Amino acid sequence: MRVVADYPHDPKAFTQGLQFDRECDDDNKTCFDIFWESTGLNGRSSIRQVELATGTVRRQRDFPYEHFGEGSTRLGDTLYMITWRTGQGFKISLDLQQVEPIDTGLGDGWGLTNDGTHLIASESSQVIHWLDPDTMQEVRRIQVTDRGHPIRWLNELEVVEGELWGNVWQTECIARVDMQTGLVKGWIHLHGLREGLIRQGLAHDREMDVLNGMAAGVGVGIAYDPSTRRLFLTGKLWPRVFEVEVVPFPEGQAPPLSAVDRLCWPPHTNF
Repeated sequence: MRVVADYPHDPKAFTQGLQFDRECDDDNKTCFDIFWESTGLNGRSSIRQVELATGTVRRQRDFPYEHFGEGSTRLGDTLYMITWRTGQGFKISLDLQQVEPIDTGLGDGWGLTNDGTHLIASESSQVIHWLDPDTMQEVRRIQVTDRGHPIRWLNELEVVEGELWGNVWQTECIARVDMQTGLVKGWIHLHGLREGLIRQGLAHDREMDVLNGMAAGVGVGIAYDPSTRRLFLTGKLWPRVFEVEVVPFPEGQAPPLSAVDRLCWPPHTNF
């Protein structure tokens, strides 16, 4: 991983979902690179449109105290957001004025993305669900494994070049998952972003939570742009968003599998 640039981010935003998009005026003469961002915590959950370059919140919809916001995604002209531990979700208009409650059928809500047709959701286990966006019925599922080991806690999700990428909660790792088999094809290690912010005096350790925002750079919509390979990363209560380039380890310097297991696999605990 190589950091290309960094941008301002609301340090009070408990980031749960992040999606890159572009918004233009009616004559398409002025366009802005933006994020759709969902935030969590009871009493602080929201979905918002944020200008990438400045971190300015262009518009925002807040949710009542009882809803703990989780992952979100834009599919077509609708935003979808799920919530933690309730099975409750929402369909939201792009102007954030219309909000329709929906039953997701999930026992829990963690990460959310889409493949252009279906919603793709995680719920703390190793199971990933494909949902019909109109009915919220499950159409298929996979179980994510790495060399036979179940990979739970996939939190923020993104579809990138035909793969499902998911960051493992409480780690600095993104799993690259085969969307047909659920097998982990590789890992992206993001070591140093959080520590760098603390070292630069931009935040204190006690103020920042874990890595939890990931957005693939695009022209319009969610399609990943292979010409730029832009990937944006942030975390819960982080003051910056990082634009990074994913690069392989130099030959002979890749960590051994035992290190990957230690750094990237979730611990053997119940949650």
